[in-house]
Amino acid sequence: MTPFDLKKLMTTILTPPGRVFFFSLEFFQKLIESLNMDESLAKVTKGMNTTLLISCDEANNAYLISTREGRLSVEETSKNSVAEFVFHAPYREWEKIAKGEMKMPSEVVSGKVKFKGSMPKMLLYLNKVLGLEKKIMKSINSMTLTFKFPNQ
Repeated sequence: MTPFDLKKLMTTILTPPGRVFFFSLEFFQKLIESLNMDESLAKVTKGMNTTLLISCDEANNAYLISTREGRLSVEETSKNSVAEFVFHAPYREWEKIAKGEMKMPSEVVSGKVKFKGSMPKMLLYLNKVLGLEKKIMKSINSMTLTFKFPNQ
C-alpha cells in the first residue's frame, strides 16, 4: 500500500456520515447515479458517445466517464488510460468549478484545466456539453461534499 493509498483509506474512514469527499470514486459514482436518474439526460446527450478522462495533479488515479446511448458510467483508472477527451487540472481548480466559482469552459480556455482531444469534435458536442454541465452542477449542489484532498 502506497502512502497515497493509506491517506486515502484513512480519509475515507474518517469521513463524516452523509458526506462525500470531492474528486473521489464515491463522488463520481454518486454524481453519475444522480445524472442517470434524470430522465432528460438522454435528450441532452443524444448522439454523444464518447469517453472523458478526468484527473488532477495530486492523485495517482483518474476517472474515466463514458457516455453511451444517453447513459453515463464511471470507473477509476490510471492517468495513462485512453479517452477521446482528457481534462487535467490541480485539485484546487476542480474545487473552484465544483463550488461554482469558475466555469469549466473558461478554465479550459484560460489553460487552468488542460484539455487533450479533438477540438473540432468537442465543438460539435459543445451544446450537449454545456447542457450536461448544468445538470452536473445541479447534482453537485445537491451533495454534501468535503473539499479536502486526502494528501492535503
